[in-house]
Amino acid sequence: MRYRHHHRSSAKGYSLIELALVIVLMAILAGFAFQAILKSVSIYVTSSRDYLMVSQGGRIAMEKMIREVRETNPGSIAVGGETISFTKHIGTPEDPNLMVTFSKNGSEIVRTTTAGTFDLVDNISIFNPSQDIGTKVVTIDFTLSKENTTIRMRSAVWPRQPAPGGGIPTPTPIPTPTP
Repeated sequence: MRYRHHHRSSAKGYSLIELALVIVLMAILAGFAFQAILKSVSIYVTSSRDYLMVSQGGRIAMEKMIREVRETNPGSIAVGGETISFTKHIGTPEDPNLMVTFSKNGSEIVRTTTAGTFDLVDNISIFNPSQDIGTKVVTIDFTLSKENTTIRMRSAVWPRQPAPGGGIPTPTPIPTPTP
């Protein structure tokens, strides 16, 4: 009997070396992809942190200025350049000073009273307070800039009108509906 030897002309499947080579290449590509993702997440976290730090300081300063301007007599407000000065109706136990000035000093907005000067917020590039003479509405506008983050903050406030005959303004009672 004759022994027949069959040769396959087309091999099916992959050799062990081919599979190992593919696994090594995939691991190298996965390493590069992981590094790219890690770097982009790091950049995002850093920029978010910078934005939040800058905007939070700006919001606190804006709220402080709005609250104090709201407690003034509209006739006592003086706005000029990068400064706003006014006289509050009443002081508080923590701050009995009635004369208040907010101004830009270098890259900071500072609050000045007879007790001294205190920094409200830093990294200010523009501070532009204004007042509409007709409506007495005060607009506080400033821009915060830190590295690649620039945030513009703007708000308008209507100072409370003094009570008739002068003095401290009192809230207007809201009438209750009758059935």
